[in-house]
Amino acid sequence: MSTPLASQSGWAREKGSLYVQAAAYGFSSRDYYSVDGQLFDKGGKLTSTIYSIYGEYGLSSQLTIIGDLPVLGRNKFSNTNTVSGLGDFRLDLKYGVNQSKLPVSFSLGVELPTGQKDLFATAKEPNEFGIIERINLPTGDGEWNFLATVAVSRSFWEGKAYGSAFAAYNLRTQQYSGQVRLGAEVGGQPLPGLWLFGKLFTQLKGLEGSTDDVSFFRGEGTTFTRISFGGQYMLLEEWGVTASFFLPINDFITPFRNIYAAPAFQVGVVYQSR
Repeated sequence: MSTPLASQSGWAREKGSLYVQAAAYGFSSRDYYSVDGQLFDKGGKLTSTIYSIYGEYGLSSQLTIIGDLPVLGRNKFSNTNTVSGLGDFRLDLKYGVNQSKLPVSFSLGVELPTGQKDLFATAKEPNEFGIIERINLPTGDGEWNFLATVAVSRSFWEGKAYGSAFAAYNLRTQQYSGQVRLGAEVGGQPLPGLWLFGKLFTQLKGLEGSTDDVSFFRGEGTTFTRISFGGQYMLLEEWGVTASFFLPINDFITPFRNIYAAPAFQVGVVYQSR
């Protein structure tokens, strides 16, 4: 499963405020769910690692620009070599309203096809016919994505806890089906400098496409739900560390379809200007 966008909230950043996160995300699984939801778990194990940079910058008190760049994606099966490359760059512009009461934001985004659509790994051993097989393990889906998101947030206990919810639609091109994304998040600050949070994320199928390319790397018809738990701790005034654990849940809201599913981990370093 792909690396998650770091945040979807109703808050816009203050003018001139900067948040940057550099992170490593990875998982390994042989549990593949087909486009019909059938589990295949006897093949090679897929291992994927993504090194990314995520950032938010306040252009004004209501306008925030957000960028998410997978700097390096590395993919392999247990019976192939590792291939790597740049991922697809996402850029969002978020507009926040009602920030002093019940913050609401509206975002428009675009995901550019900067990743490698075709990136072939080579099998370590020949098959039963003596042929060295090659399999496409791309780091991008090769198409433009246009995204619209609405999010709402609220803080509690004098700013030491919060809750957020969002809904997004991903309009895909190249005849791929659209994607509906829903999420919720709660968090709290038990100690100064330490935030703990839990998230729920689900992806549903949107408007029907007509592509014949149903590779799981293209995400055609992919549906899933996952929960995650994590935290962020500021070691210094502007520098900190973050970590998250992701757990996929089948048949909760939606079944797994066209996806490799497994627990995943993310660790990173953050910078937040004062």
